[in-house]
Amino acid sequence: MTPRTANILEAAIDNWRHWDTGKDSRISGPPKVDKQLVGGLTNEAFLVASGDLRAVVRVNSANTDALGISREREHRLLTVLQPSGCVPRLLFSDSEVQVTQLIEGRHLTRDDLKDRVILDHLENCIERIQSYSVDCMTKRNYKSYINLYSDQVPNFDGLSEIESAASLIDMGEWEPVIGHHDLILENIIWSNKGMFFIDWEYAHLGHPLIDHVKLFGSSDCDNKSDIQTIDALDTLQSGITKLWYALQEILQNTDQVM
Repeated sequence: MTPRTANILEAAIDNWRHWDTGKDSRISGPPKVDKQLVGGLTNEAFLVASGDLRAVVRVNSANTDALGISREREHRLLTVLQPSGCVPRLLFSDSEVQVTQLIEGRHLTRDDLKDRVILDHLENCIERIQSYSVDCMTKRNYKSYINLYSDQVPNFDGLSEIESAASLIDMGEWEPVIGHHDLILENIIWSNKGMFFIDWEYAHLGHPLIDHVKLFGSSDCDNKSDIQTIDALDTLQSGITKLWYALQEILQNTDQVM
């Protein structure tokens, strides 16, 4: 744990009286850190507990701007989605930290996508999330988003193809909806209370099929739109992922030098 992470974590816990725990959880005093959670690639997260409250404290990456993350946008979208039943309860957030109620359950596996019951829950969650509207938020420009990354990654191979796909999507006729934009299996929790999507930092108003293609793959989305759009979304999604990893490697090497 870096000194920065330790300081932010300590400050978040000291601020526990300002957490919006609601009526369902009784918090008896300052939460204690149980353990650090593994698996996250952008931030550091910790399980904390007090009374019958178990929460996740996420210390945000210091590279937020470079990764195109807006903590204000994430907070706003998560707040809008609180009634949906598809996102964790938001207890507190600011530019450096986010606190959410722990969802007891398990992450999905690829085999789960063959289960009709689970598939129905996934589709229902995506539908519910897309039914919420957000005022005064412009939709994502995918070309600009791609270039935010590519401008920091010199000589990225295959950039022109990704840019072409982004431009095709940007110029298409579609109504923007709330999109997770990183809907991988590790960001989905299946519990006895239902299906929950976590880690909303890359969320934005975007194309209504962006999450479907990311989660199910283009071959399972052929009946949802024309093949040109589905192929462009597939190229865009895989391109964003490759650019993200290339940028993360650069940022990590920069951090080590500093």
